[in-house]
Amino acid sequence: MKTNCIRAMCMWWPPLLILLVSSACGVALTYYGPASFDEPLLLWFRVSGNTEQLAGPQWAAAFWLGLTWLGDTVPRIVIASLTILGLLMLRRWHTALFMAGILLSGIALSTSLKYWVGRPRPQLVTYLDHINSLSYPSGHALNSTLFYLAVALVLSPLLSRRAARWTLYVVAASLSLATGVSRVALGVHYPTDVIAGWIISVAWVWLWFAVAMRYWPKALPQASASR
Repeated sequence: MKTNCIRAMCMWWPPLLILLVSSACGVALTYYGPASFDEPLLLWFRVSGNTEQLAGPQWAAAFWLGLTWLGDTVPRIVIASLTILGLLMLRRWHTALFMAGILLSGIALSTSLKYWVGRPRPQLVTYLDHINSLSYPSGHALNSTLFYLAVALVLSPLLSRRAARWTLYVVAASLSLATGVSRVALGVHYPTDVIAGWIISVAWVWLWFAVAMRYWPKALPQASASR
């Protein structure tokens, strides 16, 4: 029993430590200024000498706006709702509730961290998307990664083919990365905001799964036979 408790604590501590360090880094960036690579990467997406114009073809702005849309509230809610509805139809009540808990708590975490850290948006380039909140961490990067990663981890054990599971993982990772990069390209986030969003979301999902493995194993779907 004592060994199991120690093992559970070891599983909880890494994500908690990651969350703490990520928050501390946000505070440091707010008070001491952007990281050395923040501004060069922001400028890399713009025409040299013109911070208002995106580098690349004329359709570059539409391309990046399309990618950032993947992290908007509407597509996330649609995908999450369909996933939870599917789990309910399969009578996986615990898993559906577990999924909803991850997603809703992630939104609350993102909002809380933004206000606690208080980092302003970058002022180096012209914004190419609407913004209405603070900068650290990137809400699009955090919530899109949280949503797509949680969906992949919850649904992949229900797939019998290994290739299908890996495809799901690759799609989730690709959508998360694309959404995060688009926020930098559009000038509304520092790269460190986006990196923090990715890291924090992974730590948050890790923490939820660690707690579920210890106290709520019924919430985790059983793996199907691999083929």
